[in-house]
Amino acid sequence: MNPVFDIFNYQYVQQQAQGHHIDQIYEVQKCARALKDFFRGVDNIEPAYQKMASEVFCAIILDYIGDHS
Repeated sequence: MNPVFDIFNYQYVQQQAQGHHIDQIYEVQKCARALKDFFRGVDNIEPAYQKMASEVFCAIILDYIGDHS
């Protein structure tokens, strides 16, 4: 069947939406694990280096915001 005709196939569209939904749930879980790992790593930074770490983290956040605004 021509893929163009799939846009009129409700079951196909529903399957595609469900697949996208599952992919997004996976991405959320993957990011949550990475954030948890990040905070575990922050716990290993000695107090003398925490200011430097905060500055680097803030620079990364500001760079991200700049790219996505």
